[in-house]
Amino acid sequence: MRLTLLRHARAMERTEWQGDDADRPLTKDGIRQATRALKGMRGLIAAVEIWTSPWLRARQTAELASGLWKLPLREMEWLAGEACPSADRASRLQPRTDVVLVGHDPDLSELARFLCGAQITMKKGGLAILEGQPRRGLMRLQLLISPKHALALSNTA
Repeated sequence: MRLTLLRHARAMERTEWQGDDADRPLTKDGIRQATRALKGMRGLIAAVEIWTSPWLRARQTAELASGLWKLPLREMEWLAGEACPSADRASRLQPRTDVVLVGHDPDLSELARFLCGAQITMKKGGLAILEGQPRRGLMRLQLLISPKHALALSNTA
């Protein structure tokens, strides 16, 4: 399995947002940067669909990726922030299905640590690619790309 983890793009700050955290949207700058970065990442993606957290900022990022990467999109409640532990998330992955998971941190970083033991931190708009069996310690980190580097890729794409 090739599993791609994509953290949502830059959203409004919690301190500036009045509503429910699940409804906190991407900023205009976050949308602009995500669009550029996702274009640069297009050649790195080998997946059959995108699974996203239902929280607005992740959903918005996933919709951008879905459009740019021409992949179908499915909402997964278990990808919502702190919805379930990494072991439960890993058990929902199908070893023969290459997917992109769009979600939040620390959830995605913890999932990567669970699956491959790598101590990574997913930055907003960052991407990680793992390969192997989606079980504890059986995946290998193939690529970790920061938003800054993804933007640089978009300049060469």
